[in-house]
Amino acid sequence: MKNIDKEKLYDVMINALIVKYGLILTSAQVAEVLAISTRTLDERRKSGFDCPEYIEGRGKNIYYPVHKVVEFQLLKSEKCIKTVL
Repeated sequence: MKNIDKEKLYDVMINALIVKYGLILTSAQVAEVLAISTRTLDERRKSGFDCPEYIEGRGKNIYYPVHKVVEFQLLKSEKCIKTVL
């Protein structure tokens, strides 16, 4: 993917998520965005594999900065494209 296209896609994705969820997403929101269950997301987070970067809140709360979720999605899609090609 060209760098300009990637930048445009990043902007579109981040703006869409900010409009819908705001700057910080909960585990449930990230699971919805990634089309996985919250349990799968929690298992990935605990294993430290295949999960966006997150911030630990008070108690059991976990928060995901929107830009880290978008970066994770772009990285995953880039790997997927390389595998298919």
